[in-house]
Amino acid sequence: MSGLERAARESGQLDAELLTDDAALDALTAEWDALAVAMRMPLAAPGWVLAEWRNLRAPETVPRVVAVREKGALVGLVPFCTEQPPRGRVDYRLLTGATPEISPLAVPGREWEVAAAAAGVLAEATPRPDAIALEGMPVATQWPTALRLQWPGRVRPVLRQYWVQGRPTVSLAAGSFDAWLASKSSNFRGQMRRMRRDFARAGGISRAATQETLADDVASFLRLHLGRWEGRGSSSLSDVASQQELFVQVGRELLDSGRFRLRVLELDGEPISAQLFGEAGGEVVYCNGGWDERHARLRPAMLGILDALEECFERGDQRLNLGPGEQPYKLRFADGSDPVAWSLLLLPGRRLPLTLARVAPMVASRELRDFAKRVLDDEQSDRLRDLRRRISRASSDA
Repeated sequence: MSGLERAARESGQLDAELLTDDAALDALTAEWDALAVAMRMPLAAPGWVLAEWRNLRAPETVPRVVAVREKGALVGLVPFCTEQPPRGRVDYRLLTGATPEISPLAVPGREWEVAAAAAGVLAEATPRPDAIALEGMPVATQWPTALRLQWPGRVRPVLRQYWVQGRPTVSLAAGSFDAWLASKSSNFRGQMRRMRRDFARAGGISRAATQETLADDVASFLRLHLGRWEGRGSSSLSDVASQQELFVQVGRELLDSGRFRLRVLELDGEPISAQLFGEAGGEVVYCNGGWDERHARLRPAMLGILDALEECFERGDQRLNLGPGEQPYKLRFADGSDPVAWSLLLLPGRRLPLTLARVAPMVASRELRDFAKRVLDDEQSDRLRDLRRRISRASSDA
């Protein structure tokens, strides 16, 4: 198969191509990045996506990325990958890994045209998808519905949204950090000022990573993040060596422009908190973080968010997106919500009944897990996880 597989399909004046190797993706980076900035999707930019792809991809996965052009100019990009050769059901998934919030991209207002062109190519791709996974995308996005309704043929795909997660946001419309803080309650203002005073009295320093400190700061970020997960399950950042290389690579490319931000809090020269952010088009996304529980009284997670928010105002950003999950420390800052959803597009064809049967248990499991998170307290959740681990071990020993 050639590196650039030309698809004999057009939608109006749009031409669509299926890109099937890394060199073809590299040739698109400048135009791809411009689309991510236009759509204000930091983590869908090639600086993040291609670094994840190269550092975290499974050996058997291959790209299936649809590039949509109008008169030679890139107007849309639909970035999928799949297993090659396929084993059983053929799933197309977004090119994602350690960070959430990747999405198809299009010139704003042209999502439906791009979806039509991409759907035509995907329907004829080899291997042809049985299911398309659209994971962690904004609930408000048009892409799942657009791909379903623009799919060629008389029979529409089945669209199943099976998990929704809250995503708190902070508007930066106040114009300055002081004006934003003044708009909050007196209790909130007092708490934030006390936290900063306590941290300063303890000898604390808040700083942003630089090119000189990047490698060490990424190592601290991963250590602190994984320390928070110890005994609580697994994290998407558990492959430390690959993640270290990934985030250093992204930082080298994007840190100086302010599109990669790593906020570090230190006591006596020792990092006690590290939080990672990405930016594009004025949208800042909180990717992940970690902090040392020995210093919980200093509220390092909240301090890091507060300092990052002040930096956002200084840079003239428009919104701080605190990422999936409605943890209490995020909700203290939030004044809005932009939830994300996990959806499956199950494609028509002779294998559809089998695909439906195979995805049913996974969909039910996700819905049950979401329900448990909403109704169980921390202690009950820990007991449930322990019970699941014991059942899993018993099944393995049987």
